[in-house]
Amino acid sequence: MRNPNVEIVSQIKAKTLELLMEKEPSEIGMRDIAAKCGVTAANIYHYFKDKTAVFQAISRDSISELNSLLLDSAKDVLPRQKLENAANVLKDWCFSHPRRAMLLFVKTESDENAPEEVFSEYYKANKTAAAFLKECVEQGVAHSDDPERDINVFVSGLWGCIESAILKRAEPRYWNDCSDLVQRFIDMWMNMIFE
Repeated sequence: MRNPNVEIVSQIKAKTLELLMEKEPSEIGMRDIAAKCGVTAANIYHYFKDKTAVFQAISRDSISELNSLLLDSAKDVLPRQKLENAANVLKDWCFSHPRRAMLLFVKTESDENAPEEVFSEYYKANKTAAAFLKECVEQGVAHSDDPERDINVFVSGLWGCIESAILKRAEPRYWNDCSDLVQRFIDMWMNMIFE
């Protein structure tokens, strides 16, 4: 692969994301991506080894976007509020972008063999939230002997609530407005950590 041309890489990811909003990842091939970009498939292979690599790059961009939102929501607030804001940022982002959320959390293959600097990008938002929790613990307002673990538990559980609403697997009364369901999970976790 050649040194990335930032404009072309951005175009490939943007056009692939458009395709992913219409089709499942398994229904998209490199030729589809190339056609959407107006280039040959060989051109795409200069920047990405396969379509999964393109999807994974889009996932990392989504996580970076989420992380930026987390950091923005944490400005000028108390540590506990940082965590509450982080939970709401994740919830709001997922419900504003349900298809992207499903791609990020469910439909994109894990990049298990990525170099450490790339692999760590997948957990950037989790690390930010864990730092918020660690700050609360250090100030004596929260209980956690492992903030990273507890944030991973929280994100997994919160995503489970969100996914059950998106996929209409929760009780039907939550299909159109699951805010009560999701907020209950957030409140339960916060009360456990901050008791």
